[in-house]
Amino acid sequence: MNEVLRAIRERRSIRVFRPDPIEPEKLEAILEAARWAPSGRNTQPWRFVVVESQEKREELGRVVTQMDMVRTAPVTIAVLRDKDAGYDETKDIQAIGACAQNILLAAHSLGLGACWLGRLRDPQVEKIIGAKENEELMMLIVIGYPRERPAPKERKPLSELVRRI
Repeated sequence: MNEVLRAIRERRSIRVFRPDPIEPEKLEAILEAARWAPSGRNTQPWRFVVVESQEKREELGRVVTQMDMVRTAPVTIAVLRDKDAGYDETKDIQAIGACAQNILLAAHSLGLGACWLGRLRDPQVEKIIGAKENEELMMLIVIGYPRERPAPKERKPLSELVRRI
């Protein structure tokens, strides 16, 4: 199995982190991977706010349901949709999903763990991260060195998921 397929199979959502900081070059590589996600008409509708300060992480932790993860992860990346950059909301959201997967896989490939927090349509969160008027929060992704690696989870067999016509 090649390294990409292995990373896809081995990546897990990490929710408990060590306090070690993330090296700037690793964070830059993750953001670079995000930037190279596909998007309809190459609109690149994603924007990022990187939350590293303990003060902002604590502030976010007070309003986000999964507050412990946000407080304890050394980095949280807020992924926003630039409503002015795209041409079709559905396609933009799909592209941002691909962008998020690139972030998760890049983090995994660098020995980091990450978890995508998606239930966050909260004006308070947008205010804390300084979202602009034309930006809509899509998700937060917490990133850090895993305290532990969860065991693999079962997946449904392809026979339950695929129809051939």
